[in-house]
Amino acid sequence: MQKRVEGNGLSRGTAFGALVLTGLMVPAMAGAQSADTGSTVQMPAVTVTGQGETALTPVTGYVANQQATGTKTDTPLIEAPQSISVIPGDQIRDQNAQTLNQVVRYTAGVTPETRGAVATRYDQLKVRGFDADTYLNGLKLRSLYYAAPQVDPYLLERVEVLKGPTSVLYGQSPAGGLLNQVSKRPTATAQNEVGIEYGTDNHWRGTADVSGPIDKDGKFLYRLTAVGLSEDGQIRMTENERIAVAPSFTWKPDAETSLTLLGLYQHDPKGNSYGGIPPQGTVLANPLGRIPVDFYDGDPNYEKFDRRQASLGYAFDKKLSDVWTVRLNGRWLHTKVAYDSLYANGLAADYRTLYRGIATSREEMNAYTFDNQIEGRFSTGPVGHTVLAGVDHQRLNGHYAAGFGLAPSIDVFNPVYGVAITPPATSRTDIDGRQTGVYLQDQLKLDGFILTVAGRRDWAKTTSTTAFGSSTQSDQAWTGRAGLTYVFENGIAPYISYAESFTPSSGVDFSGTPFKPEEGTQYEVGVKYQPPGLNSLFTAALFDLTRSNLVTSDPAHPGFSVQSGEARSRGVELEAKVGVTKDLDLIGTYTYLDTTYTKDNDGLQGKRLPAVPHHQASAWAMYRMPEGTPLTGLGVGAGVRYTGTTVNTANTFKVPSFTLVDATVSYDLGALSSKLQGAEVSINGKNLFNKEYVASCYYGEWCAYGYQRTVTAGLRYRW
Repeated sequence: MQKRVEGNGLSRGTAFGALVLTGLMVPAMAGAQSADTGSTVQMPAVTVTGQGETALTPVTGYVANQQATGTKTDTPLIEAPQSISVIPGDQIRDQNAQTLNQVVRYTAGVTPETRGAVATRYDQLKVRGFDADTYLNGLKLRSLYYAAPQVDPYLLERVEVLKGPTSVLYGQSPAGGLLNQVSKRPTATAQNEVGIEYGTDNHWRGTADVSGPIDKDGKFLYRLTAVGLSEDGQIRMTENERIAVAPSFTWKPDAETSLTLLGLYQHDPKGNSYGGIPPQGTVLANPLGRIPVDFYDGDPNYEKFDRRQASLGYAFDKKLSDVWTVRLNGRWLHTKVAYDSLYANGLAADYRTLYRGIATSREEMNAYTFDNQIEGRFSTGPVGHTVLAGVDHQRLNGHYAAGFGLAPSIDVFNPVYGVAITPPATSRTDIDGRQTGVYLQDQLKLDGFILTVAGRRDWAKTTSTTAFGSSTQSDQAWTGRAGLTYVFENGIAPYISYAESFTPSSGVDFSGTPFKPEEGTQYEVGVKYQPPGLNSLFTAALFDLTRSNLVTSDPAHPGFSVQSGEARSRGVELEAKVGVTKDLDLIGTYTYLDTTYTKDNDGLQGKRLPAVPHHQASAWAMYRMPEGTPLTGLGVGAGVRYTGTTVNTANTFKVPSFTLVDATVSYDLGALSSKLQGAEVSINGKNLFNKEYVASCYYGEWCAYGYQRTVTAGLRYRW
């Protein structure tokens, strides 16, 4: 059977440089009051270098100072007792990131693109060696089977990566963490942008982003962001196509109230390939030679991927008093997928005949997600409090009709396509899933100490219905988190924390007892540093993360499973983001991961987790020539990414390490003539030296080639 989907920006130009999101509402993941609230909020004093930003406002450069994902309150990054990385819009634009995997390429603790160049359909990656969930504006993007929604990065203001267990605020989630994608929102000042680019693999991409006030009083704001894409896939005879439109509207009747509506429609009628390649002829020797990097294990006569998704969300913010603020957040998400695939299923003894499997599925789902919060900021004697109480609810109704089987084999060195394919028989499964959680958090401040404590109770229930009947699984879980930070006046902030997560597990053991939820526990110590007077953030984290209650074979009852499995990830993360000047931004990261199956009955105990390297490192620099110099208007950037060796599932062979180089050049045409003010040209190259590499052998004997060199040239106009 083919493995299913795992797990469930603004520019610095003249028009954008002064952009202020006054009047925007706080989304589900935000915790403070509206950014433009006229009243004074009593907040404990902290030492933070920055630009007066909030967790919603655009960041000029690469250094964000505020976050909301880790606390659901608008809190300085230096105060959060957990490792959080923020990728602002400027960085996304400069690196021309066009998938979520590309957005996090220069982020500590994240292993992106484990599925290599076929990872365009889904946002599959690892955080601290484990799976992570994707969120949009603090609300989970629910998935079915192959129906996993995706958001184009052009529609985003920033991405926040919360590393480690997150259940205390978000409910059921994998131990790796979550990636919260924050949408672009209506702006109080008019801004407009259109762009077009062309590149390798017949890549065409058009973008548009218009925003501003509707009325003269600024009570009504709008924004419309859109992107269209057409390109050939790296794998022969495959294509990628996308059209996405994201309208949004904000109503601010007064300084204490705001309502934002967020819409999205995205259609991906084609999505590359989701297959793989065998290790023989890629990372292992093959006497007949190396399998071509563009080898296609599917067949255009059968392959299909068509995904449509639509969503409508709201974020309501009401300041009740100088102390209390209420936020109501929700979203409806509809996803529909038609999926047909042939995929590699092992190489024959002749080293050229590739066995293949076949998969098909027709899926449709509706997901409803709500998160309602009340926040209070007050003091009890010398202790300042930021108290957050909330209740959230998720509901998923959907069905999938999936089928699997065997397909005709193919010669990897002389493939013949267009063969007759007999679709497999399918069976329909209806899913009705619900989760409700209540949570309470307090951030206590006394002098330089910040103690963050939180607890949560969840109730989850999933009913699956097939032609053979229905089965229901119900789970309940308590999760908690505690962290202590001390912020010195010199900007150094050491911290220590403990966090938990849970993920429901389907199935029963030999006695018929339903499996308990998988659990995640993490111990973390670290230090964050923001030198006064320097726009920068340096972070270092040391963590011990364990997944328990993993399902593994029951040695006493063959054919059944028990929950005695366990996996552990220990590591070190170092990350630095520095705005040396307003013209020079630097990024540097290093990650060490030691991931191991500590308990397992299937022969994996003591072995490394697949597709996760021990060592990762990256560095990026972006320099814009200062005004008044002969090269005013020129911007030059370059980066290097290193991924160490990884292993396959059985640890029988290693996948070699690789180093990749990226670069970008841009020029503001307004420096040549005032008539060209607002126009900019750019050239962006990824894997500049065209390194041929295997991204990983991610599951069993399935491997994936990484991206070859891509070069794009673009023209953007802003007014």
